Amino acid sequence: MRNIFISLLCATALLPACKKDFLDVVPVDRIPKEEFFKNESDMTAAIYGVYAAHENLYTGSELALYNLEETRSDNTNQDFGRQAEHKAVDNFTVQSGNTSITGMWALAYNVINLCNAVVDRATGATMDATKKAGIVGEAQFIRAQVYFLLLQDYGPVPLRIHETKSLSGDNNLTRATTDSVYGQIIADLQSAATNLPPSYTGANIGRATSYAANALLGKVLLQKGDAAGAQSALRKVVFAGTPYSLLPNYASLWTPGVKNSPESIFEIQFLPPLNGCPFWNFFAPPSLNVPGGTNGSTSPNTPTRDLINAYEPGDRRLAASIGYDANNQPYILKFKDPGVAVGNDANTDFPVIRYADAMLLLAESLGETPEAYSLINTVRARAGLTAISPATPGTFITKLMHERQVELAFECHRWHDLLRMGQAAAISIMNTNLAHEFPGNNISIDAHNLVAPIPNTELQTNTLAKQNPGYNN
Repeated sequence: MRNIFISLLCATALLPACKKDFLDVVPVDRIPKEEFFKNESDMTAAIYGVYAAHENLYTGSELALYNLEETRSDNTNQDFGRQAEHKAVDNFTVQSGNTSITGMWALAYNVINLCNAVVDRATGATMDATKKAGIVGEAQFIRAQVYFLLLQDYGPVPLRIHETKSLSGDNNLTRATTDSVYGQIIADLQSAATNLPPSYTGANIGRATSYAANALLGKVLLQKGDAAGAQSALRKVVFAGTPYSLLPNYASLWTPGVKNSPESIFEIQFLPPLNGCPFWNFFAPPSLNVPGGTNGSTSPNTPTRDLINAYEPGDRRLAASIGYDANNQPYILKFKDPGVAVGNDANTDFPVIRYADAMLLLAESLGETPEAYSLINTVRARAGLTAISPATPGTFITKLMHERQVELAFECHRWHDLLRMGQAAAISIMNTNLAHEFPGNNISIDAHNLVAPIPNTELQTNTLAKQNPGYNN
């Protein structure tokens, strides 16, 4: 009614005055940015938008992130998939126009730009200073986590830390150095750890905390090669009296409705019926006839035989992680929700950082010490396994990474762990796996395959960005 009244007013008595600005229409379906970011309500809405985009990073573009973090590792394969572009990720024939490559990049930078907007525009908001610093800390935490993913998947990337307000300006930017990207990630997480609260209550449970920032900081520093710094950050999460603990039963982690448990440090939040978790629909084999199931078409992921064989006899985690259908086909059991009635509606979350992860990261930062074995053996005890020690065959890092593989399977950690083992070890493990998964195809990788190609979408719009060696544009 208001719009009709204004239109009629301009068409009669005020026609000469309105004529000049007739095409200068103010949108009525949204709030212009210049009128937003003014108070606590605006800032809260903005950070909720960041979380929504962050969730989409994990689920969008047919699980592009998952394809890069798990499919191309030795944990899963695309043996039963029908999409050639997803198979290309699996067998390392991927090129710069691949949908997972372009999709992950686009989703990630969308999240980053929303984070940048929150950080840049917070100074103009009138609200409690502590709450404002906390919201900025949330944006910094998520921005850091997304840049960390990009760095592990693509190598050094353009470092955009301010809001891109228009596509018409000069948005060309060279790829930053690895150290520069790590520097920004670490600075963001240190700021977040200082300004984020340790916990939330009520409807705010699930937002990033200071513990989440320190846990991620520990992993980042470990990935960078700073074991001492990682140990310092992780001891702020793993200590006597910490609010976190392992759930007594590993299978309970994947029970529908069990969310933000004492083991959860940070997880992607889903809330059915309107915004349920889609992973069960993607992973359930067609033979199970799960409503809305897409396995065999868009983004199936099947556990590899190498992963299945990695579980020791008696490891309770195997039955909680991997199931078999009537055709004896293995499938990912985590994220299963028997109550799903429609697509993308499971009542589960996706873990980003669990306490078991933080414990194993601390053990890794400590190296072969009694304390490190104590942490590893606490995780193993829950799985029903006996303790290991320096006398157990294998190097310390091999034993630790074995534990991480079976504990954290399908949670998007394996590719990072392989990289942390060093180029030679990662290439050897993957070539062994590729020989098993593609017998007779003579597929092998070298150092250039450890980073994905820069998407052609970026190269076409950013003239300063250069492709990774070994890939065609």
